[in-house]
Amino acid sequence: MKVPAGVAGALLVLMASCAIPRSVPDREPDVTGVVHLRSDERGAVLTEASDGYFEGMGLLRSDPLILRLPGNRQIEPSEIEAGEGIEVWVGDVCAESDSVQCEIVALRVLGLRN
Repeated sequence: MKVPAGVAGALLVLMASCAIPRSVPDREPDVTGVVHLRSDERGAVLTEASDGYFEGMGLLRSDPLILRLPGNRQIEPSEIEAGEGIEVWVGDVCAESDSVQCEIVALRVLGLRN
């Protein structure tokens, strides 16, 4: 089946807009803190948040880009360890709840805190 060029072009634009970013947003992180791993469905959560609004927020919502320093190497969620420092970039929407539920755009794992 042949797809009209206009439809194919529109699909490419749509797919590109849904792609996971290759780098963190070009702005300071929205919050920093420390990773705490939970055994429930929330998994990795933010503790010691630089902004208390984000304390306890789940870090793996929205399938974020996850990078590890040094080198900004992309990693899998399973490679995040408890006690690591983390920078977090959130999207435009957060659901008010206890704790807040935000679209997570990107995470940068800084390594274990001393």
